[in-house]
Amino acid sequence: MMLASCFLAVLAVLAGAVEDPDIGYSLLFETAPEEFSRQCVDVSPQSKPFPTWASGDFIIPSIGVVSMGDRTMVGLLDPFGKMQRFEMKGSTVCAAYRIMATGFYNASKALNTVAPSLLFYETDPPRDCPMYNPMCNMMPHVNTFKVGSKMLSITDAPSMLEIDPRTLQVLKKHQFDADRMEVNHPVTGDWIDFVGNANLLTGGAQVNFFHLSGDNPTFRHSLGNLTFDHPPYMHSFGVTEHYLVLPRMPVELNILDILYRPLSAAFKDLKMSAPGIDNAFVLLPLDGSGKVIRAYLPLNDMLYYVHTVNAYENATDIVIDLTTSSHNPFASHALTLPSNKVVKRFVIPLQEGQPVVASVISDPRTSTDFTKINPRLAGKKHCFFWAVENKHDGESYASIAIVKYDLCYGSPAKHWFRQSWYPSEATMIPSPEPSAAEDDGLLVFTALDGAADQSYLVTVDAQTMEIRSEAGPFPRVGFTTHGQFYKAGSWAQTDSAEFAGQEVDSLMV
Repeated sequence: MMLASCFLAVLAVLAGAVEDPDIGYSLLFETAPEEFSRQCVDVSPQSKPFPTWASGDFIIPSIGVVSMGDRTMVGLLDPFGKMQRFEMKGSTVCAAYRIMATGFYNASKALNTVAPSLLFYETDPPRDCPMYNPMCNMMPHVNTFKVGSKMLSITDAPSMLEIDPRTLQVLKKHQFDADRMEVNHPVTGDWIDFVGNANLLTGGAQVNFFHLSGDNPTFRHSLGNLTFDHPPYMHSFGVTEHYLVLPRMPVELNILDILYRPLSAAFKDLKMSAPGIDNAFVLLPLDGSGKVIRAYLPLNDMLYYVHTVNAYENATDIVIDLTTSSHNPFASHALTLPSNKVVKRFVIPLQEGQPVVASVISDPRTSTDFTKINPRLAGKKHCFFWAVENKHDGESYASIAIVKYDLCYGSPAKHWFRQSWYPSEATMIPSPEPSAAEDDGLLVFTALDGAADQSYLVTVDAQTMEIRSEAGPFPRVGFTTHGQFYKAGSWAQTDSAEFAGQEVDSLMV
């Protein structure tokens, strides 16, 4: 769940009147009911066609339905989810939109209200959730990824949903082990993920790490486990050649609060009087040796973070870049918290006991999140990253750009920006040429034209940040989470008829 990371800042904007430069920004958080199987448009006359290596599907989840009957969901990612697919080929983009017909959504439609469920924030007006099943359902529309020939949709939950990549129909649950928690941002290719088991008697938790291969997507190979005094929440983590890099945020995920209160109440700040494991990095070796390295942070540098840009290692250190905040990004309704997020680089010595060195690598006058690198550099040293930049004008959170940062050569940041246009996270599609530079490729993202209430699929030259193509208009795409590009030919033939009409429960923490 990205959840409160952008939720707090968004609410602060929505609470006030929309200024003219930010026209249409609030549309990102309203119901977008349109569904269709195929709508094709050509790119604009000034656009270039998609190169062959950028032919494929860009799939991105979003907010779909915010209200049902007499109740409205007020948490940013509590609404019923929606999937959008944009097939890019030649000079044409063909789109498909579908509301995710999970059991939660189907039950809510049948009741004509928001069904009993686990939400980050209670609906307006509040519901009655039964004591025997207080965490009935949960949104599954944060991220998608490919394992073998399947596309899975994931959140912080014990199971995943299989999605037909062509029709976007929810097919069935793709479960591994019950009562365990997935991470939102696993590593692509052969996947590494974790599940956690909380102990209600001791208050502690054991976190188990595993490897998942596309050759056998239902089998988990254990990489080891760690025990914590307080149940941790790791929204994302890093993987290098030899280590899992685990940021331990000074927040406790309180299991009893999950059972009986809105989910936002469960993310409690831990009180610390001295540096320790509750505000630290933990390095777990991938070779199974069990020699865990712990690196504590000082109390004046609390590790509040959301997304991992990348992590890599050298002979003496681990380097990890994270999107960070000065306060708990998963706190409850605290509209006075600062919304700015900055990307920090942490250099973690492999020699235990040496200090961690932290530095800010994004513009602190803006808010930077939803980061991407060239996917071929995952786990290796990178020189560039791209991100969503709020407060591009230095003032309004709704002033949104796509920014490129150079970490190696000293070039100034570059931007794609249009007034009153609101881009999604940008996905980098790298050039396949053997001699291609790290930043040689395309960025693909959706962008809402706020004044026209219409969305476009945009590609930008990843080196220059100059527009390459735009296609639209399409019906509005609401607030999005994480987009993924799947090259042409990624999918085996999917037999949707096998699951036609099957009700699929949404996911539980």
